[in-house]
Amino acid sequence: MRVACLDLPAFPLQLVWRQELAWRTQPVVVIENDRPQGEVLWACERARAMGVLVGQRYAYALSLCGGLRARVVPREQIDEAITELRAALHRLSPGVEPGEPGTFWLDGEGLGQVFPDGGKPRGRAWGDAIAQVLAELEYRGAVVVGFSRFATYAIARAMRLGVASFASDADERAAASAVALARLDLDPKLREALARLGVTRVGELVRLPAGGILERVGRDAHTLYRLAAGERWDPLVPVAPPEAPDERVVLDDDEDDIERLVFASKAAIDRLLDRLAARGRALTALHLELTLKHAVGKVSLRADCIVPAAPTLDGRSLIRLVHLRLTGMPPAAPVNAVRVWADDVAASREQLALFAHKPRRDLRAADEAIARLRAELGDDAVVRPVLRDGHLPEASFGWERLARVVAATPSPDRVPAVRPLVRRVFAHPQPLPSQVRLGRDDGWLLSSLEHGAVVRIHGPYLVTGGWWTQAVHREYHFAELRRGDCLWVYYDRNRRHWFWQGAVE
Repeated sequence: MRVACLDLPAFPLQLVWRQELAWRTQPVVVIENDRPQGEVLWACERARAMGVLVGQRYAYALSLCGGLRARVVPREQIDEAITELRAALHRLSPGVEPGEPGTFWLDGEGLGQVFPDGGKPRGRAWGDAIAQVLAELEYRGAVVVGFSRFATYAIARAMRLGVASFASDADERAAASAVALARLDLDPKLREALARLGVTRVGELVRLPAGGILERVGRDAHTLYRLAAGERWDPLVPVAPPEAPDERVVLDDDEDDIERLVFASKAAIDRLLDRLAARGRALTALHLELTLKHAVGKVSLRADCIVPAAPTLDGRSLIRLVHLRLTGMPPAAPVNAVRVWADDVAASREQLALFAHKPRRDLRAADEAIARLRAELGDDAVVRPVLRDGHLPEASFGWERLARVVAATPSPDRVPAVRPLVRRVFAHPQPLPSQVRLGRDDGWLLSSLEHGAVVRIHGPYLVTGGWWTQAVHREYHFAELRRGDCLWVYYDRNRRHWFWQGAVE
């Protein structure tokens, strides 16, 4: 079985160079955070030549190199780049396994006919195709095509750049034996323990007795020995290629009207864009397949490929392109079903942010409607409630003019398990019909007859104060009506009358 290992050295630094092309000729570091005490995580060769090392503080690194360029590379950006690379590599192999950031393994089983050598060393054509993908994505790295997962990884780490392939397992193991252990991603303590034994290369490790390694150095060193010696089977664990999502619409009746057909396609296109955005992808080409039903009972398929000007997640622009295509080239027969799928690439942060925050309702249209209402009915025609500091319930809120509509931003972390009750308050309490206080639970009609009489009342809950202006003494109660309503009422002791303050829903 053929295996290819792809290793991109200093992967976070390469992400910085992709964004800042001018920095390729300058000393560059990747730091933990943009502060003087931020730790240097990666340093290019130019920075290392001036004494900048991984683990130093950013302020100290600047003192060593005045022209140092620094950038923070968040984990989200690394994950996006890995997803983009994995999607590109899936075009060259159905089995791709990502390792540490910047390292990938590809399964070459059955690809001999797809990438014929044509006089090149065995597997070299496949390796050149992988290197071509790297060049298109503006990455630099090493590609090694061989037989062993560990051996190809060790050789790729030592090469750093270029393409290599091996015709036999013996040639591959001979090249891996010369790789220094310092090139591998080993635990520093394990590397130091092996160095004390005089073991600095893979071949020197393999020549040691396996039992002695397990006893003197430990299990990790013994596992490394078995991988290097080929005694342990270390199969690939590939990630399945991303699905090519498609959406379908089956029409109730055969449709030959272009406007209705475009409207029926809109729902499928919107669902397709939702699925692409959830995967962090943007559409580069929309494939539209129409199922045509001819008069003689024959069924045929019509396929169209609609390419927007740039990768997009804008459904409206795609609908316009579909309308133009179907108007200029109408279907030859009524359409019975519609299927859409997409070619896609990694979406930019701006595209995903615009798509994620795109409201279901058009807020601009709502603002225009409110402006027309204000122009016709006055500036106070549209208002919204606001909370205020007030002692009494009717004083704890107020109204202000609504200038523009703002989308709701509920926090998913604060959604309660039990649906809360809502207390609706009148701006001005309404007086209730008089009732003897001792008999208020027996047949007291607070509202209309259809709501029923009071069956249970809870309280009182006292609200007092107002001595600085006018003394207030209210006894609030929750009154349950026969129909199930719950009213919020109070007895004003100073005025000796019952009032309806609001309701609980």
